[in-house]
Amino acid sequence: MDILLERKSVRKYTKDEVKEEDLNYILKAAMSAPTARNTRCFSFIVVKDKETHKKIAQIHRAAQMVLEAPAAVLIVGDADIVFENYLPQDCGAAAQNMLLAATAKGYGSVWCGIYGNEGRMSEFSKLFELPENIKPFALVVIGKSADNNPPKNGWQPEKIKYEKWG
Repeated sequence: MDILLERKSVRKYTKDEVKEEDLNYILKAAMSAPTARNTRCFSFIVVKDKETHKKIAQIHRAAQMVLEAPAAVLIVGDADIVFENYLPQDCGAAAQNMLLAATAKGYGSVWCGIYGNEGRMSEFSKLFELPENIKPFALVVIGKSADNNPPKNGWQPEKIKYEKWG
């Protein structure tokens, strides 16, 4: 449970690289996420190239931290194999697993949303030459944190209801 409470969105990174074995651990965690009817509709594009990072930052105004980070992973979903319309849930579970695994390995990370924003989806599809059935879902930026801010306390007991809303 501690790792869940330690995770935070990191937007400032050191120049330290993400070790290959750590990146593989993070990707393995992502691939361990549940999917509807076990379709495993997600795939991942690892992006370390600084020129590509610059292009990402031009497309996605909220992803400027990618310019400092050593790595990013584009999560995509295959619309041809996903069960019904569960692509966002399936890819979202993979993204959350990535964020938690990055924290477990001592890295900072942040989730930059793409899915649902038609302009971003189109631009990411072009940049990464995605076929029509492959939908860009999110970009997870990963690196050693240069941010000393503590994790936010998300505990809000007033948001808990029992049995029914009223």
